[in-house]
Amino acid sequence: MFDYSYAPIMVLSGDPVGSKWRPHGDVVYRTDNLGARVGVLPATCFSGEHSLHVVGYRALELESYLKITCLACDDKTSPRADYYWALYTTPPRPDRAELDDAPYKDLTEQIAQRKRRPAPG
Repeated sequence: MFDYSYAPIMVLSGDPVGSKWRPHGDVVYRTDNLGARVGVLPATCFSGEHSLHVVGYRALELESYLKITCLACDDKTSPRADYYWALYTTPPRPDRAELDDAPYKDLTEQIAQRKRRPAPG
């Protein structure tokens, strides 16, 4: 017997209820000389192995964050949450994007420290 009062809920625009997953940080924005808003994205993939200028990347805008996938990592890795950048976005949308690691230096150091920590247990 089916309980028709129950309907599964799919969360397409965010994290499942109770999830502790969060994006890694915020997209950095700047204003260029012409007054256009520019989204500055990390120039190195999340794994730290590839230059996105060289291997290419895919940026997918979700409801509240941007998912930046390295094309080289995407070819060799089955989809996992730890192989792409996830960065919160702030409206309005930028007019264009550019790659630069400098604004993300502190964030990449924090992530590297977390990866080096031994697993609990």
